[in-house]
Amino acid sequence: MPAILITGANRGIGLEFVRQYADCGWRVIATCRDPATAANLRGLAGAEPRIRIEALDLASPASIDALAGRLGGDLPLDVLLHNAALLGPGGSQLLGAWEEAPFLEAFRANALGPALLTQRLLPLVEAGSQRKIIFLGSAAGSIGLLQPPANLYAYRASKAALHLIARNLALELKPRGLVVGLVNPGLVDTRGLLDLAPEDPGPPDLQHLVKLVRAGVVPLIRPAASVTGMRALIDSWTLDQSGVFLNYDAQPLPW
Repeated sequence: MPAILITGANRGIGLEFVRQYADCGWRVIATCRDPATAANLRGLAGAEPRIRIEALDLASPASIDALAGRLGGDLPLDVLLHNAALLGPGGSQLLGAWEEAPFLEAFRANALGPALLTQRLLPLVEAGSQRKIIFLGSAAGSIGLLQPPANLYAYRASKAALHLIARNLALELKPRGLVVGLVNPGLVDTRGLLDLAPEDPGPPDLQHLVKLVRAGVVPLIRPAASVTGMRALIDSWTLDQSGVFLNYDAQPLPW
């Protein structure tokens, strides 16, 4: 059966990827920073023996090396799926509040970590039959799509760096027959905002977003819809498309 490694698999989009790939008969290596607290993921794994949970902190090179050591050469990977990302608090990413630590944390988790993990697991992907490396990018990291308001500087910059890493990898790995894809998941409701009762203001840090969602300004979609679209893309991604940036609905996006 085909095998996939998914980062950030404990909730939201990553958890839905685990559920859907396992339901389709794939062997799934589901990684997250703290498996002990990932109750929903452990619940899936308990009911499905094809799911294997591994600890991984993408901001830690030592954690990446440890995971690579545990995996060894015991299985090929058909797909390496980089889903994990760190958004970070919005207030510290506004002009006037910048500090070094939040920027470095975002770049370690969102750009450097995926790059180092790819480098370590590349032999496993080369040994697979599908030989695909897929990065979840973000419209927030697209210079061509950048519009006001100016915010999330650390997150946007780290995602733009990830996009360049993916594009560069595509150029280098295409002659070796490896596919590199970059996909935007869309505006996904990973915090359950669509299920809030009318009188519920939502989490304190997201009340402004809740108002925009209820007003129809921010059209959120559910994780299942986003992941279904992205899985179809991943399944059909060819070597000729390596390095393109696509939305979850297959629409090309500008860099």
